[in-house]
Amino acid sequence: MRVKIALLLLAAAAVLLVFSGAFYIVPVNEHAVVTQFGKIVRVHSTPGIHVKVPFLDVVHSYPKWLQEHDSTPVETVLGDKRNVMFDTFLLYRISDPAAFHTRIRSQDTLGRRIDDIIFGSIRVVAGLYTYEDILSGKREEIIARTTDKVRAQALDMGIDVVISAIRNFTLPEQNIQAIYSNMKSERVRIAQGILSAGTAEANRIKAEADRRAQEIIASAVKKSQTLRGEGDKEAQIIISEAMGSAYPLYEQMKAVEFLRGSIPDRTVLVIDPHSGLFKYLKGSN
Repeated sequence: MRVKIALLLLAAAAVLLVFSGAFYIVPVNEHAVVTQFGKIVRVHSTPGIHVKVPFLDVVHSYPKWLQEHDSTPVETVLGDKRNVMFDTFLLYRISDPAAFHTRIRSQDTLGRRIDDIIFGSIRVVAGLYTYEDILSGKREEIIARTTDKVRAQALDMGIDVVISAIRNFTLPEQNIQAIYSNMKSERVRIAQGILSAGTAEANRIKAEADRRAQEIIASAVKKSQTLRGEGDKEAQIIISEAMGSAYPLYEQMKAVEFLRGSIPDRTVLVIDPHSGLFKYLKGSN
């Protein structure tokens, strides 16, 4: 009796064990890929309870929700031979669980494959643009073309890329230092040019001022000489006119001066008062 009970309990445990592994649940936010000996036999993308063959069927679960992949910044060469660092990320979801299981399976493999796709797409697209294009408003165009290439290649892995974006464009450190040195040299050159231009302009203004001053001085000297000549001429005319009108007085004064100086005191002269210089002594003391 005890043996029968033990056998019944053992059989019940075996049945329970078999049937407990014969069912599996697919959540609403997951895909389920069922394989037998590594070969895919069923794929479930809708939630529910499903039956599997115990010990033969293996259920692989993959998320349906939106996932983010942040790539390591990659350095690439633009069309103008400048090196630029592209910092990228993308949002994706698993759209084909069978293809994803066949080509990817693990998250580590997924990260490497996505990076390879992104880096290859960026290198192809970046070679079509220059650094000036990036700065002048073609950033969105570059992102759109890169996204199209990434999305097309990701579909083969069962992935639907929702957003692929370039977070930032940066120059490698050595390029930044080179650009800084070039900018510094350019500023020094411009400053020297401005200083030279300022000095040349100052010299030109000074020379123009000196020339103008010389012209003003020469004009003033010429004008002063003209005025002086006209003044001398006018003075001579005035003197001549004055001497012509006052000559008798002048003659009388000279005669009186001569007689006073040449005739001794108390000298008695018998003269004709109307002749020669003596006519001026008439009436004099």
